[in-house]
Amino acid sequence: MSINKVSVVIPTYNRSELLKETLNSLVAQKCAGDLFEVLVVDDGSNDDTRDVANSFKNKLNLKYFFQEDKGFRVAKARNVGIFSAKYEICLFLDSGIIAPDNLILAHSNHYKESDDDVLIGFSYGFDEFEVRNEQALLSLYREYQAEGIFRVLAQNDQYPDCRYDRLHALENGYAQSRFPWFVFWTCHVSCKTSLLRDIEGFDESFCSWGGEDMELGIRLFSAGGKFGLLSEPLVLHLPHEKSPEDAKALGQASLKYIIEKHGDISSDVLKMNWSQGILLSK
Repeated sequence: MSINKVSVVIPTYNRSELLKETLNSLVAQKCAGDLFEVLVVDDGSNDDTRDVANSFKNKLNLKYFFQEDKGFRVAKARNVGIFSAKYEICLFLDSGIIAPDNLILAHSNHYKESDDDVLIGFSYGFDEFEVRNEQALLSLYREYQAEGIFRVLAQNDQYPDCRYDRLHALENGYAQSRFPWFVFWTCHVSCKTSLLRDIEGFDESFCSWGGEDMELGIRLFSAGGKFGLLSEPLVLHLPHEKSPEDAKALGQASLKYIIEKHGDISSDVLKMNWSQGILLSK
């Protein structure tokens, strides 16, 4: 059976320190270096992101792309990665995602052993709007770094992925769900590159935070993509500054757009929208 090589796509904007942590965790992967490439797509940063990315070119098979700052264009940034990818699988990570040393192998092996087209991974410390005890989580990471942090996190339940409760609430389980896209969030998710290209990637109409990943998941499912869950390993989502109020408002606008675009499944979108805190205005 052929080896499934992985193109890691990382969009970024003015988060060079978080990007450095993510790239360091990819350097530490316990797999052959030619099993994966890294595509960093810069959405117009004005910090030292370019220098940070380029400093890893002697450690990783890394390509750096820059697009002019014309506002929030993460959908376009990820599309640059999709259509530049050399390999069969696209693995999407965000700046500030810390990968355990077996992450690339886990994704590659899953596709080798299953007929899934889409694989959804999970993350310690991931919440749509804010992370509880985020300073304590940052302190843990500073103390243990990538070498020990996953062992520590596996031994406590303080930083669960916020999607677990929704998955557990499904009456017939995830495999029987008619809306598997509701947990398709690009902090840690992979997909066959050919399928992503078949549906023309992300909808670049999204120009603010939220929703572009779930909308892509809807189209992947509509195109016949089979969804699977990667129960382990988990990645670590390092906390960063964000406004819960702004995120909810932006998410509401994205939700309206998705419902307008996918009217045939609007009731499912409303039922399984990615946050109980995002409600349509009356």
